[in-house]
Amino acid sequence: MRIVVVGANGLVGGAVVRAGLAAGLDILGIGRADCDVTRDREAVLRAYRPDAVIFCAAATEVDAAGPATRAVNVEAPATWSRHVETWFLSSNFVFDGWGPHAPEATPRPCNAYAAQKAEAEALVRAAGGHVVRVGWVHGPGGKTFASTLPGRLQRGDTVRAISDVLVQPTRADDVARALLALPRGVTHLAGSADTTWYGYASALAARLGGQVEPVRLAEFHLGPRPRDARLAPATLPPWFECLDERVPR
Repeated sequence: MRIVVVGANGLVGGAVVRAGLAAGLDILGIGRADCDVTRDREAVLRAYRPDAVIFCAAATEVDAAGPATRAVNVEAPATWSRHVETWFLSSNFVFDGWGPHAPEATPRPCNAYAAQKAEAEALVRAAGGHVVRVGWVHGPGGKTFASTLPGRLQRGDTVRAISDVLVQPTRADDVARALLALPRGVTHLAGSADTTWYGYASALAARLGGQVEPVRLAEFHLGPRPRDARLAPATLPPWFECLDERVPR
């Protein structure tokens, strides 16, 4: 089976390609510079003839979502899934209210980004594709809170961390290995333990040093965010088993 990963320059997409190559799979990663997912589908499918596409490309700036991001977040995955069997990487942000949320739960988006992800899910599924929801993913080279946290603590920064929202920090490498099984239907891939970003940052600071300050979500003055977007089942390794990997040797 030949697998093409679009969005391979991203945190999860890159991890999927590395894991696939390590496992000896016939896998090709295509990044933003080589493929505009809104217009290059036909050329990519003709050139590489994949049996499956893992669609990791997205415009992920939550508060910038709007008409300009719809082409990437909705129209592109919907179009690809009509031409090749597609696994669409979605987000826990499609849920609001109290979790954990099961795969069959009805999405309840609370912002434009989440609404685009939920719409794309429905279109991909209608075309016979599959949905994989993730959240709070971190790994080397990423730009997420958990990904950048070790460097900030080592620099001596005072880190402000949200203390009133439950999260399930999840390693990109764990997501990648599970995603390469190409699960069908709707699948949740999340770490199997809850914490808050304050709890996570405090545990890492105990190893690296540095100061962590608890803050409430409202103090960041962001747009609407889910208050409890935890996913179930949560079957990937828990965050506390992975902390020592974040400590530079």
